[in-house]
Amino acid sequence: MRVGFDEEAVPDYVARLNLDGRVVAVIGAGRGIGRQTCHALAQAGARIACIDMDMDYAHKVADEVGGRPFRADVREEAAVAELFDAVDRSFGRLDGAVDIVGASDGRPLTEFDANFLGRTFELNLFQAIHVTRVASERMAKMGSGSIVLIGSSAGFASLPNQIAYGAAKAALHHFVAGAASELGHRGIRVNAIAPGYVRTERMVERFGAEQWAEVERNTPLQRAGSTADIAGLALFLMQDLSSYVTGQVLLADGGMLNPPRVMSASSARQIAGAGHNL
Repeated sequence: MRVGFDEEAVPDYVARLNLDGRVVAVIGAGRGIGRQTCHALAQAGARIACIDMDMDYAHKVADEVGGRPFRADVREEAAVAELFDAVDRSFGRLDGAVDIVGASDGRPLTEFDANFLGRTFELNLFQAIHVTRVASERMAKMGSGSIVLIGSSAGFASLPNQIAYGAAKAALHHFVAGAASELGHRGIRVNAIAPGYVRTERMVERFGAEQWAEVERNTPLQRAGSTADIAGLALFLMQDLSSYVTGQVLLADGGMLNPPRVMSASSARQIAGAGHNL
């Protein structure tokens, strides 16, 4: 035998793509990134709890992927506990959760008020904390699990009229790191995806052609993101291929924020004028 020859066993990497038998809850499943995530996970073999505030949307996506529909307003902590109790009764286990919920209402600092701040942090931070706390307790019974939250590139970069939204997402990014540290010993991974400008239904409604053109000019990949781009990352973070990844925020912005590239102030204002909304 040659000294130093690599004798380490080679795993079945393709098998690590498989999610057969696992149950994953997708919150915000009804449209856009949530719907694509349901399809991505189901194609890998997962059984999907399709959760949305609109039961019609939940039913539609559940029918598409062979999942089961649930309705919940995850901004309410009690509703989150009831939701995961219902998922447990329906499936008997929980192996993962992907939380797509989040939106911004862009406004300048001078127009902040208590109601606006409460809504912004409730929708973009507090509900994700509720989901993580409750879902992790269910996953701990299985001895493992993966939680994927949706952050934002606005949590890394300051954009006009997006101070509150960016602050909530930056706090979410920090929460991911802390939750991963606390839950790792229970076999539970916590990660986030931070999308840049993605052509979701809401963003297409809010952005005009000039704003999309500005996004493309300022993105090294020369295109805006698609909902499937983000769903693909959610799938990866749920698979065993990412079994040693936790506490991370994966920036998915086509390279827009890659240093040393800096967007001009005028471009930032033009793009951010319509807000940032999943």
